[in-house]
Amino acid sequence: MITATVSDTKNRLSELLFQVQAGESLIITDLETPVARVERICATSDNPHILPAKKEWNAAAILRHPITAASEDSPSIVETVSEERDSGW
Repeated sequence: MITATVSDTKNRLSELLFQVQAGESLIITDLETPVARVERICATSDNPHILPAKKEWNAAAILRHPITAASEDSPSIVETVSEERDSGW
């Protein structure tokens, strides 16, 4: 089993994924607390957790949607992220 911090994982992602593909498990830690486990997927067709998309992704259709602005009383993204972090999420 391999253990790496979040920043170490970002810096060495290709190398770590190569080890995962070879059969190792990767535990990602944040401030010494395990937060994620990355494991090799052997057969995607037999895995119930990997489902095909229900329909094709259509970038042109998504880009046709109008861009809407947040209302003035909406919290900023910074406030939202701060609230999430404070709540432990």
